[in-house]
Amino acid sequence: MTDLSKVETVARATWRVAYNGIMPDEVQRRLLDSWYSPESLSGALAAPRTSFFIAKSTGAVIRFAQFVRRSAQSVELTRIYVLPDRQRSGVGIRLLDAGLAEFAGEGLKYLTVQVERGNRNGRRFYEWAGFMEPRELSREVEGYVLALVEYRRPILGVRRSSVN
Repeated sequence: MTDLSKVETVARATWRVAYNGIMPDEVQRRLLDSWYSPESLSGALAAPRTSFFIAKSTGAVIRFAQFVRRSAQSVELTRIYVLPDRQRSGVGIRLLDAGLAEFAGEGLKYLTVQVERGNRNGRRFYEWAGFMEPRELSREVEGYVLALVEYRRPILGVRRSSVN
């Protein structure tokens, strides 16, 4: 894939908005540098049981999502980001639905996602998209403890299935 730097650009632009006041700037920089380096993204793309969706508009990457199959029944949404100026336009749900359509065809039963507890916009998006059963947890990553909420939803019942 030749769009790795564009994916990193989307992540950096989105994190500034999504995690402002939730996660210290230094922690954001450290995690972005680690998780969105060309080596890390290349590894994520090549990982077995992973699907990576990218959507463009006029040649620019505006959103992306990564899904990782965790078992014969479940898949986890590990990343989904939409440029801030494109949020609330339906592009995120179309990206999510593209993944759901793929996994329904594979017979997978449910999708999970973990989101920062303080990320109200992210949590509203997931709840609107049919994710339920919130479960609070924490995870230490590179010396920082993430306060998370894990949601799950059935894979059946996809509203739309195209990414435009």
